[in-house]
Amino acid sequence: MEWGTVIAVLIGGLIGLGGDAMGRIGARRQARTSRLEHLEDVETARRQAVEDEGRREKRDREMRAVERILSAYLENPIGLVNQLMDATVLSITEIVKVLGFEQSFILDGELRQRITEICHFLDLASVGDVGAYSSAEVGFLARNETRMLLGAWVRGERLPDSIEGWDEIRRGRAEIDAQWQQKLHEAGLRVRIPPLSIY
Repeated sequence: MEWGTVIAVLIGGLIGLGGDAMGRIGARRQARTSRLEHLEDVETARRQAVEDEGRREKRDREMRAVERILSAYLENPIGLVNQLMDATVLSITEIVKVLGFEQSFILDGELRQRITEICHFLDLASVGDVGAYSSAEVGFLARNETRMLLGAWVRGERLPDSIEGWDEIRRGRAEIDAQWQQKLHEAGLRVRIPPLSIY
């Protein structure tokens, strides 16, 4: 056997072994990359599932808030006539408790603002007249406005304009708030009626 052939076989063998080693290193690198990509995909899917669950929980909580608001009006009726003022104030107070708490869970910004406004006027009505409207009238109008708004929202419709009477109260908010602020001042109180934008 010639030395040239032996050297060629040895070099060929070394090249083969080197290629095999490089192939194994490449395969390991590729397997490691695949594992990392798989772990990243699993983490992304987990995060997405957590976000989806969070959104679902918020939507469910929003629906419960709407249901509780509607129930508050059913459980605390406000009669326009033949209802004693104390009973009217008690009903309004109970409704305000529910609206004041549940409005925070309404995700739809426009609906939340309208419910906040209703709560604001009912709160004022629990201690006296609001503009030209008695407490009973404000409670009656608020109930109808709330039912209309929440019904439209549940059906996925655009929120409608306010009902007659409630629209007048809404337009007079600055004046109504100023009158109540004056009453608070005359009563010796230093509190200020907060703007509805903070809720």
